[in-house]
Amino acid sequence: MGIVLGYYDMKQPIRMVSLILLAASTGLASCRPASLYLVDPSGPPEYKLGWEDGCDAGLSAQGGMLYKMAYGFKKRPEFGDNDLYKTAWNEGFTYCRFSLDPVDKSNWYN
Repeated sequence: MGIVLGYYDMKQPIRMVSLILLAASTGLASCRPASLYLVDPSGPPEYKLGWEDGCDAGLSAQGGMLYKMAYGFKKRPEFGDNDLYKTAWNEGFTYCRFSLDPVDKSNWYN
């Protein structure tokens, strides 16, 4: 006679794995590269928000699949007419996008 695992016995490991995956994905979604925690843009709230959104979009654009899932493309339509938000978004996007890949690739194709 062998030991037969019932359906109820298999629920516990599946729940544990699901909980661990959920915790890991939540942790990844809120983490930025360490060097970007030192950057704190100064200015009015619209500028800071634009910089943060642009930075997240830049990380998503340059990074791999995890970065794309964690950060996505953020550009708030309610700030469409706000020049300060747009300027900050572009600056944050450029800074964070190129901070992920600081290698100069211009000489690779020459």
